[in-house]
Order: sequence, then C-alpha cells, then structure tokens
Amino acid sequence: MNIKKTLLSVAVISSLTTAPVQADILRFDFDGLFTIVNPGGMPVQNTSYPGYGDTTWGYGMRTQITGSMSLDTNTGTGAGIIAPFEFLTISAVAQDFTLQAIGDGAGGPGSLIITNMLFDWNNNNIGIETVLDAQGLFGALQSGMSVGDTVSGVGALGATEYMKGNLPMGPLPVATSTLDTDGVTIIGDDGIGGSAMDNGPFTGFNSNFDMTSVTLTSYSLELPIPAAIWLFGSGLIGLMGIARCRRIT
Repeated sequence: MNIKKTLLSVAVISSLTTAPVQADILRFDFDGLFTIVNPGGMPVQNTSYPGYGDTTWGYGMRTQITGSMSLDTNTGTGAGIIAPFEFLTISAVAQDFTLQAIGDGAGGPGSLIITNMLFDWNNNNIGIETVLDAQGLFGALQSGMSVGDTVSGVGALGATEYMKGNLPMGPLPVATSTLDTDGVTIIGDDGIGGSAMDNGPFTGFNSNFDMTSVTLTSYSLELPIPAAIWLFGSGLIGLMGIARCRRIT
C-alpha cells in the first residue's frame, strides 16, 4: 500500500453563488502573544507570572498564550478558544471566539478575518472585537500544508510590532491589524493595534491576539452545504493546495 497526496480544490465563491459546494473543516493549534495597549498605543505590563518573569517579552509587555481553532473552507467561518492565563494577577479566561473571513473588508479579495470574543476578567465579561490578517496562514495552506505542518515566521507584521519597548515579533501567520470593527464590518483605522473595548475596566484599551505559530492538526470533509459570501484573497481564493493523504491499494 502506498500513500498518495492529492490536492483539495474548493471552487471560488462569489456573492452570486447559490449552488452547494464541498467544504472542509480545518483544525489548528496555535501559540501566540497577548498584548494590551492603552488609548495612546502604549503597552500595559502584565504583573502576573510567568509573564512578568519573561525576559524575552519585556517582563510582561507581551504575554504568551496558546489555543486552538477551526475554519470552514466554504463559509469562511470558524471558532476557537484561548487557554486561560494570568493577567494583572487575575485569571483571564478568553472564552470561545468566532471567526469570519471578510476578504479585504470592502467586497474584494483579501486575507482579513473578524474575531469576536467574550473575555472574562475579574468577573467582568468584556466584549472584544478584532480584525486579524491571516495572509501567512492562507499562503501556507495554498502552498500545500499537510496535517502536522506548522507555519511561522511568515505573513504580516503585528500592529504592535514597533510599539514602545521594541519587542518585535516578526512576520506572523495570523496578525492583529490596526483596523477597527463593530464585530461585523470594518469601521475605521486608528493606527493602534486591535479595536477599542467598549465595556469593562479596560474601556478604550485595545487587545491584540497575535499567532506566532499555527499547526494544522486535522481536517474533515463535510457534506455539500449552501455557499456563502466570502473571499480569501488574490492568489489565495479557494485555499487550493491543502495536501491530503489518501490510502490506495
């Protein structure tokens, strides 16, 4: 018996598409960094350990995080979770978050994703909305990413790359942008990483969730479902090139 790799090719989906298309659910684990900045774009230092003792990231100017997520190649929707971590001596629970690919945010091709998250900190349920740039991850998928492969060191720079403290992360598979969102659409760009929180003790502050490495852990083929309106982006439309293994005799 041999293992033969074949390519998954998902059709280009446009706003006029109504026919059902085949979809795959891709699942990932990721490592990343959480960075919160004040309304002026300056970082807030995390005084909790182990972040406060992390010399690599300025003694808590960035906090290491881990999590997992999934993505539907038909609808561009997804979901994920970030493992609990300590922030300012309080356990921070980033509850399940949702994902929606939106192309360039203006009806054209692009690699932007809007995330919505409920962040539980000190019994405050804080709504967080963020626009991510996933060009590094999408590019790896297009190039033939296989289950077990990890992508890192490619993609866009995080919006806090040049913030005070000079703690560069380098190109990221999934990076927080400076774009602002209402959770559904892009509403502006204030030049500060993340989108300002509008409730809780950090009102006006911006949360940045940057993924430094992403590993494709599994995928599953789904039955055809109605096509949705979304675009992955020039050169990336359709996620063509995901490596798939098939057993043959």
